[in-house]
Amino acid sequence: MLPLPFFIYFELAAFIVSMLTYNSLKGTAFRLFPSFLLFIVTVELAGTYMAKVLHQQNAWLLNISTTLEFIFYAFIFSRTLRNPAYKKMTLGFIAVFPLLVLLNMVFIQGLTEFHSYTNALGSVLMVFFCCLFFYELLLNPLEGELHKVPMFWVSTGILFFYLGDLSFDLLYNLLKNDAMGKDLFKSINNNLILILYSCFIIAFLCQRSLVKSLLH
Repeated sequence: MLPLPFFIYFELAAFIVSMLTYNSLKGTAFRLFPSFLLFIVTVELAGTYMAKVLHQQNAWLLNISTTLEFIFYAFIFSRTLRNPAYKKMTLGFIAVFPLLVLLNMVFIQGLTEFHSYTNALGSVLMVFFCCLFFYELLLNPLEGELHKVPMFWVSTGILFFYLGDLSFDLLYNLLKNDAMGKDLFKSINNNLILILYSCFIIAFLCQRSLVKSLLH
């Protein structure tokens, strides 16, 4: 049996929890999370198999999956941000970003090279969208406890993950041929993945608790 990276189990756990709490996710901005997480787990398994068993280049798969991740998270923000101008920013990102990725892969970095340029841009904008969410929280203080708000956890996970991911994107051309640098990044990135999907799990559980409290 192919040994799996530890972080994949966290992604799988997040998918399972999203399925178990799906009734509370329906009708919310999180309703597509189970499908999204199933896609992520499938991509991770396929990418691991390609790299470790088939010894094939899987950068093209990462280029596609990371692009869809950015679009999905932008969709979540488009449904949760209150300010109409902020919503337009997220929708504009969804419309324009895939075109930038395509241009980058066709004319600049190519399909078989990881799209670090557009990935860095996407990371910056994800951090920006998270900041917009937290800014709106400051402008509109919650009556309840912040740690019980599902989107707080989703935004926190995305913020920490993409702040860390951005550092590698900016240094990609220096580190891509450096074995020690790549190993260091993988170690940091894998731990950030644990934080990201742990936050998602907490968000799903918070959403279920929120729905239960409204029903009673």
